[in-house]
Amino acid sequence: VILYAYFGQAARAQAADRIYLEAHQRIDMALVRGRCGLWDWDMVRGKMYWSRSMYDMLGYEPCDTMLSFGEVDEIIHPDDGDLFELANRIVEREIDHIDQVFRMRHADGQWVWMRARAQVSDPEAPEIQLIGIAVDVTEQRHLALRSEAADMRLRTAIENINESFVLWDASERLIMCNSKFQQDNGLSDRDVVPGVGRDALEERMLAFASERRLANANGPHGGVTLERQLADGRWLQVNELRTRDGGIVSVGSDIT
Repeated sequence: VILYAYFGQAARAQAADRIYLEAHQRIDMALVRGRCGLWDWDMVRGKMYWSRSMYDMLGYEPCDTMLSFGEVDEIIHPDDGDLFELANRIVEREIDHIDQVFRMRHADGQWVWMRARAQVSDPEAPEIQLIGIAVDVTEQRHLALRSEAADMRLRTAIENINESFVLWDASERLIMCNSKFQQDNGLSDRDVVPGVGRDALEERMLAFASERRLANANGPHGGVTLERQLADGRWLQVNELRTRDGGIVSVGSDIT
């Protein structure tokens, strides 16, 4: 009976270990697929545990021992914050959570953009434990930079054309305009704040000497064409078209 109970208990322990291992492997696989990793920072001992997925994201060989504070700090980009300062603020109880974006050095030497979010597990405990998750946001970061560069090129091109240009959203709020539009209408930089309503902005414009609407060869779907005489005597032909999202783009050419 004793032997039967012993082997029964051993079998149950092995089954429990197997279930735990399988669950751990599934969690690790999900983290790897999601390009994210778990980490646990023991602030008192200055040690940090990384999940296997953290090592995979950065190209390092996983190890069972905890990483030292210095080992982690060594692969963080020096321009993206001071890990020592962050640790001191947590130890001094100034903050109990973090949400930061920074670069970490991959094993191949490249920099990987990471977003780390963590929370002190028990703010009342004498020994501070910070538990969190880190996500690889390199692709999103590069997309944002490319989008920013494309937006800058577009704005530069619009600013350098000879025509006045203004873009309104579907609710007729200002998105952007060039300095030529400001000059033609007597508007300052303070007037053309993105988001200002079209009616409010038009009230601040210089009054036109005259304005008439021209027939459009493409019918009502061809937009609106106007001839305006400005206060200084110049004539503009203004063409307005609807964008696919319901906004309005307006271009004014000097036809004096």
